[in-house]
Amino acid sequence: MNNQKTALKTTRKEVYTSNNGLSRKGILFLISLFFSISSINAQEESLENKILEMDAIFWKAYNECDVKVMNNYLAEDIEFYHDNGGIEMGRESLNNGLKNGLCKTGENHLRREAVEGTVKVFPMKEINTVYGALITGDHLFYVAEGNSEKAEGKAKFSHLWLVKDGEWKMHRVFSYDHGPVQFESKKDAIVLSKEELGKLTGNYQMPGNDIIKVTSGENMLQLDAMGKSFTLHPETSRSFFSKERNLSFSFSSEAPIKLQIYEGENLVAEATRTE
Repeated sequence: MNNQKTALKTTRKEVYTSNNGLSRKGILFLISLFFSISSINAQEESLENKILEMDAIFWKAYNECDVKVMNNYLAEDIEFYHDNGGIEMGRESLNNGLKNGLCKTGENHLRREAVEGTVKVFPMKEINTVYGALITGDHLFYVAEGNSEKAEGKAKFSHLWLVKDGEWKMHRVFSYDHGPVQFESKKDAIVLSKEELGKLTGNYQMPGNDIIKVTSGENMLQLDAMGKSFTLHPETSRSFFSKERNLSFSFSSEAPIKLQIYEGENLVAEATRTE
């Protein structure tokens, strides 16, 4: 009889497990795992927010040349590696570089801005204990030009933050893959006839006697000057633009035709057609 009862209990357990796909023990394990993962995700999200907040304060201080605030987040033994500028070892050396360079006048004419969508934060752990975080991404640097500014360069960055006694500091900074900012024109070209384009071709003489040669092609003008060539796309019958650089070209209506070349809003060259 006892054997029959034991067999019945075993059968009931097997039926329960078979019908539900998991034993009670398995279900409890999954519930425990779910809350464990949720807790880890919450901790990592909190860490990410903490690093992003400190990063934002640091770079705001950088853009404002507030070295005192910057030092609140720099370790005394910080190491800064730049793929073009070399190595700075220690907070004092980095401070001297800023005071005698970018912030020499008390104002920073170079503004740094992270590229949206590229910034990521990675927890650094020993077993299950967080000892630091790595923040990476791309950033742009803008140079002030009067009342406006121009994107001068782009690079990648990786910063290692370490925490000790609850205090976070930047210990290693890497800035690399520096290069020019690729220009993307947002202007749309119109269609001009060969006759309209032909009216603007010829040789244009600059004040220093250098010659700009303008020829026509399929709905475009080709400009050659001092060893450089530019393709000009029509915005109007007298205004053209470059898709590769922030350049615009204006041809006057009166004779002799005058050509004005702008980079952004700045006039950079003028020439008059000689034939």
